[in-house]
Amino acid sequence: MLPLIAVAYVSPGKPTGFVNDFANIIDREIEQAIESKLVSLNNTTSAQISVVTIPSLGGDTRQNYAVKLFEDWGLGQKGKDNGLLLLIALDEREMQIEVGYGLEGDITDLQSGIIVRDILTPAFREGDYSGGIVKAVDMLSGIIYKSPDALAYIEDHKSNTNSGGSNSEDNLFGLFFFGVILLNLFARILGKTKSWWLGGAIGAVIGTIIGLIWGFISIGLISIIILTILGLIFDYIVSKNPPGSGGHGGGLWFLGSGGGRGGFGGGGFGGFGGGMSGGGGAGGRW
Repeated sequence: MLPLIAVAYVSPGKPTGFVNDFANIIDREIEQAIESKLVSLNNTTSAQISVVTIPSLGGDTRQNYAVKLFEDWGLGQKGKDNGLLLLIALDEREMQIEVGYGLEGDITDLQSGIIVRDILTPAFREGDYSGGIVKAVDMLSGIIYKSPDALAYIEDHKSNTNSGGSNSEDNLFGLFFFGVILLNLFARILGKTKSWWLGGAIGAVIGTIIGLIWGFISIGLISIIILTILGLIFDYIVSKNPPGSGGHGGGLWFLGSGGGRGGFGGGGFGGFGGGMSGGGGAGGRW
């Protein structure tokens, strides 16, 4: 399943600023005003928020597309990972707030869900894309700035904790991407050791833990056998093609992310800083 998801992502292009309206749904003057706000936020706090609208996800899921685009463009400063992506897919009527590792302490999943549910969704249902995006950017920036008004708004809207009506779905995808990140970590470790047996040993340990939790005889023995075999196969693959080879740079090895997170040179917008996604945030449909 994972290779199919990896193939589904197609980059919308290179960023020309903090606001990239590939779907042409934001009024030009408003787009310039949002850009100015995000430039100021970057200059003041070094946090990088990018608003990206696309015509379609092209068969991908919004969560995977957001993570891949985040890694592709390298939102946030390298080492700080203080980027945030607001992705809007017009044809699917879906949106996703993807938060970098460095901003997860400032912008929680709950706060992202409130912005999706109470700001973006009502505005988008009325066709007011520009207005909804402006309000969402103001709220996200306000939270980063620790604005009393923004924090008070979030506090007042905590009563309904169903983040955009898709909390359970987002939790499942959150676990999925946590697993992918964990596999990416194992890939880097095993790729360096080049000892094919270590992956099997790790699989056996995980299988043993599963057995101790859910029953050693009924589930544990099967888990040990299956995970040991999978661990050996996984170790063999990453030993033959370790992260950092064959175009596998700083992104998620298991999803096939390449390099290209060092920003985009040239005149005008200089690109982002090479940050990474943390898997936090929230999404929904309108």
